[in-house]
Amino acid sequence: MKGGGHVSGEICQCSARDASVNMTSQDLDGLTFPTFTSSVRARWAPIFLSPIRGSEERLVIGVALLGNEGFHIEAANALSRLQCLYGAQSDIIIQVAGVVLDELKHDLVSRSLQALLDFRPSITGVSIGQVREAEGTSLQAIGQAWMSALSSLYDADAQAVALEADDPEATYEDRFEALASGDRLPVLVLDYVLENRAGLAGFFRSDLGRRPRRRRSHEVSIDFTGSKLVANFGTLQVGQITRSVDLIKRRLWDLKVDRDAEATNIFRRSHEMLVQVPAANDPQVTDRQYENLQIALQALEEQADQEELRLAAFNSVAAIGERLLAFEQAA
Repeated sequence: MKGGGHVSGEICQCSARDASVNMTSQDLDGLTFPTFTSSVRARWAPIFLSPIRGSEERLVIGVALLGNEGFHIEAANALSRLQCLYGAQSDIIIQVAGVVLDELKHDLVSRSLQALLDFRPSITGVSIGQVREAEGTSLQAIGQAWMSALSSLYDADAQAVALEADDPEATYEDRFEALASGDRLPVLVLDYVLENRAGLAGFFRSDLGRRPRRRRSHEVSIDFTGSKLVANFGTLQVGQITRSVDLIKRRLWDLKVDRDAEATNIFRRSHEMLVQVPAANDPQVTDRQYENLQIALQALEEQADQEELRLAAFNSVAAIGERLLAFEQAA
């Protein structure tokens, strides 16, 4: 009886194990792996740019995709990284990349897949990689996934380089320039001023804090248009002095155009270019860098004087914000 009891115990244990195995098998049989609720298939290819003639170095500036619903170009959106590699030459590379994508966009409209198989850009050093197939929730999603995997000039967390649907003249060249040369100072000044006086919101440029809109060549851009002060903002950046100076000069020109437009107005407002520069005791700035900043600042002040405009330098966003508040305190 003792032995029989032992055997019976083993049988019970085996039955339990078998039941466990059977349940697991049933669970696996009924398991369904995730599928796309509405998937699209696409043909895609990377877009290469070789910035140095004769070199095998290549940059992935975008991914082109073709599907049943049309095409999509997922473009590089972290082009400012080129400044670390190519310095002042990065401007030319960024411009070329924009021109190339604009040409490919027009070619895709007219020739579809053949544009990827036989792309003939006007600029040398550009090529299309192997055309492959992929599946995803959308053409954009597929493009984002491949750009994240292939390109050091792409940031998955940054804004996409999307052309505005309501602007037929929008180009990748213009959008690339906006992303590469963008200055956060106007947005930071806006935030500071509104924290202290929300009623001044209407004096700031309407598109601050939103996706940059393409600026046409004839447009004048003014960051702040108050009742007593009209101002543009610019940052004089260490390591990017040449680029910074060029941008500030453009903003000075905008101020001049705006000032001249109200020359007949009896209530003429002050027009000022407000520039942020590092302080002399900034630990991240060397003596040599600070000296170069001061030379650049002096040249900008002379340019402003020639146009009979005021250029004022400040060491912080708060200081610029306080100047605006002081001007408009009685408004």
